[in-house]
Amino acid sequence: MKWWEKTVEYYFIRKFIPDEMILSPLDGEQEKAGDAFLSSNEKWVVLEFKKDFESLASEKKKYKSYDLAEAELSPSDSHHFLIYGQVVNGKFRLGSKTYFSNIPVSNITEIFEAGKEKEEFISYLERLIEHKSKADESSGGSVGSYSFVAGISKDKKITSCMNLYEFGLDHGLKLEPKPEITRDIKHERSGPSMGM
Repeated sequence: MKWWEKTVEYYFIRKFIPDEMILSPLDGEQEKAGDAFLSSNEKWVVLEFKKDFESLASEKKKYKSYDLAEAELSPSDSHHFLIYGQVVNGKFRLGSKTYFSNIPVSNITEIFEAGKEKEEFISYLERLIEHKSKADESSGGSVGSYSFVAGISKDKKITSCMNLYEFGLDHGLKLEPKPEITRDIKHERSGPSMGM
């Protein structure tokens, strides 16, 4: 069986995102009223989709120092998940684990119980972005364009979804990593210039 990263994302969306959210987005005044209601009642999770378990290691390349990011964020990553495809008993299924702390998720629906309140979620995102090495090469060139942010209702259902970049725009966040500072060291030599 062959599949891709987008297959995993699409499978998740078809299985867990209600059709009415995909097919009937609100607009205008309805959207504003809905957003105000959802943002006050939702908890938030970050989902990163990967093709398969072997692909998870590629996430480490996104950080200035993955080890430092892991040390700081693993105690508070219970709402940040890696989701990947796998074959179990001849059938395609989703597997998952927490992002830094590597705690396996036995059933994908457990993710919907792990959301953080908005303030704590934003604090985590800001710390996460500080560790990123560069912007993802994707739409807008922004960090998190491929990360999926889901709002979870009190009855454990996805009520809103967007990429991390869109979440940042909606909440006035600048989700871009700070450039790494490199210093040019000039070696000064004393002595004759030899005409150079």
